[in-house]
Amino acid sequence: MQFLRVLLIISLLSFSFHTSFAQEVEKSTNAEQETSKTEEEVRLVSPIGAMVRSAILPGWGQFYSRSYFRGSLTALGIGGSAIGALLAQRSFSKRYNDYATYASLNPHDEAGVLERYAFSNQRYKLRTFFMYTGIGIWVYSLIDSYVSSNFYNATTLIQSIQKDAQEMEKLGIEVGATPSHLYFGIIKTF
Repeated sequence: MQFLRVLLIISLLSFSFHTSFAQEVEKSTNAEQETSKTEEEVRLVSPIGAMVRSAILPGWGQFYSRSYFRGSLTALGIGGSAIGALLAQRSFSKRYNDYATYASLNPHDEAGVLERYAFSNQRYKLRTFFMYTGIGIWVYSLIDSYVSSNFYNATTLIQSIQKDAQEMEKLGIEVGATPSHLYFGIIKTF
């Protein structure tokens, strides 16, 4: 009788140990599957790819790195600069032709010639301003797309690490950091 009792206790303990071990293996397998899912979900963007996109079409690199507002502003800025430069060029051509015609027909009227020249020169400066503004926005787009993609990658990785930490807490593992040390612990409740 005593022998059967000991045998029953040993078999119950081994069955209990086997069940808890199987649960731990199942949790581990589920955690591995979820980890592979989160790795698939984490999509990082290439900073160089973002710069190349912005070099081809300003604002595309910001859209690629999920900075939609800045990408829209960049596209609008480039579009506005291009339209402004074209309108200023048209006005400059008209004013310059007017100046050249007046100067050839009235060479002795210095005041009229200088007035028309000054007006056409203002249009030339305005066209140049719009061109340099567009180039500046384009260069900004290159730099910002590179920075935005790095920022997006960092934010995405931080979110991924936070999700992994939450999953680890569910498994009973505690990880933490303070400015002076990093700690790792296993929490098991019975």
